[in-house]
Amino acid sequence: MKIVKPKKANKSTKKPQKPVEKDQEKNLILPDLQKNIKVLEETFGDNLDFILREMLAGSKGELSIAVAFLETLVDKVMISEFFLEKLSTYNYETDVLPEEKFKNIEKVLKTIPAALNIEEEDKWEEILKSIVVGKAVFLIDGYHKAWIVEARAWKERGISEPQNETVVHGPREGFVEGLQTNIGLLRRRIKTHNFIAKTVTIGTTSSNDVVICYLKGVADESLVDEVENKIKAINIEGVISDNVINEFIEGTPITPFKLISTTERPDKIAGSLLEGRVAILTENSPNVMIVPTVFWQFFQSAEDYYERFPVAAFNRIIRMISFIFVLSLTAFYVAIATYHQEMLPTQLALTMSAIRGPVPFPTVVEALLLELVLEGLREAGLRLPKAAGQAVSIVGALVMGQAAVEAGLVSPQLVIIVAASGVFSFLIPDYSFVISLRLLKFLLIILASILGIFGLIMGLMGIFLHLNALESFGVPYMSPVTPFKKRDMKDVFIRAPWPQMGKEGPKKGPPEKGEEKENEAEN
Repeated sequence: MKIVKPKKANKSTKKPQKPVEKDQEKNLILPDLQKNIKVLEETFGDNLDFILREMLAGSKGELSIAVAFLETLVDKVMISEFFLEKLSTYNYETDVLPEEKFKNIEKVLKTIPAALNIEEEDKWEEILKSIVVGKAVFLIDGYHKAWIVEARAWKERGISEPQNETVVHGPREGFVEGLQTNIGLLRRRIKTHNFIAKTVTIGTTSSNDVVICYLKGVADESLVDEVENKIKAINIEGVISDNVINEFIEGTPITPFKLISTTERPDKIAGSLLEGRVAILTENSPNVMIVPTVFWQFFQSAEDYYERFPVAAFNRIIRMISFIFVLSLTAFYVAIATYHQEMLPTQLALTMSAIRGPVPFPTVVEALLLELVLEGLREAGLRLPKAAGQAVSIVGALVMGQAAVEAGLVSPQLVIIVAASGVFSFLIPDYSFVISLRLLKFLLIILASILGIFGLIMGLMGIFLHLNALESFGVPYMSPVTPFKKRDMKDVFIRAPWPQMGKEGPKKGPPEKGEEKENEAEN
């Protein structure tokens, strides 16, 4: 191959002349290689990692070509060994008509190794977009189309155990930030040709890929279409996190509860796909979304399906009991201590009254103060480095709690109540779901301080009515409890033994046509 002196794009100072040809007016590339090169230099010339090389290809140097790519995103060895070497040895027969010469060029594509995906494109918009996503673009003098070569290669984090969803028994693999790796993790678990991974590109400034995964014939086609249409309708400059897509497609933004669950575990996504759900993978995010989502999913842990039935059932019941304690334990204490002392045994009431004597604050202020300190310690433990965060959260809680009791600022029994509420919050597997409970806990404390037990009951009723009013992609949030579906109750409050789960397991997706009438008949 005869190499011409490379043109350094980052030193280009001349602005390209305004194109006057019809094709460029239509945003199409031209057969003139030099004019096409000027467009690339004008677009990417200031980028340090932009590579533009003009060269002569063919056994006699009879063909002028140029290759352009961003070296931080492309595997240069693959481009050189599998593509450029092939172009350099081929005889293009310059003595024949130009049309026949380019027919010979098209034959070269069939000799390129199949590992390289090659497409032809004539629109500048698509060509420039291909470069920024990590593809190499080849321009040929006299040819009206560009070759776009798939040769992406960037560094990504290796597969490791999920930090937020650890298990004692079960696989240790977790999703990473690379879409191809994540799809591979799913294909290893679901070995069927019905597994579909459909890509949707969104973003007006930065194009980001979103992958919709489902099982053809298992997932409801209307659900898949609804998810795809909602994602395509997103109008935003770029996707910086999976939560951006979450808020656009969930449909009910004014609620503290998550309507779309996320996970870092491939086995959990595989199980959801087999149930007929749809998974949404976002580029540069290790979190995968599951739709539709129901309330009871947040009490399910991956370990439930790797432990024996009695252990799994007991653990899930404990988590559901902890949900009530996290919401109402502190508020219940405030209501009892403020309005309903007669509900306590006499000796306990006298002891609490004697201990609370030196405390200068009302019970509600005392409770809110302790809850805020607990939230502050929790957040400090998350934001600081791992070793320092654990020390701050543990030592801070012990030292500050003991000092506050000795100083007479808070009562010891309320410290125990708040600490117990914090421990119960750690039993629920989904951290984001627990955050919503922590917000509602403050509301219930205030209601209990105003109206006592009546205020607490009214607050809980309001929360459960709100839960029953929510939907996730047309599926009631409290399904299959309300509306009640006997067939799907095998994996709600407890996980039934595997032989009783049935071939398809519990179905939580949208009901098929006529299914609601069948459920009513069963009930």
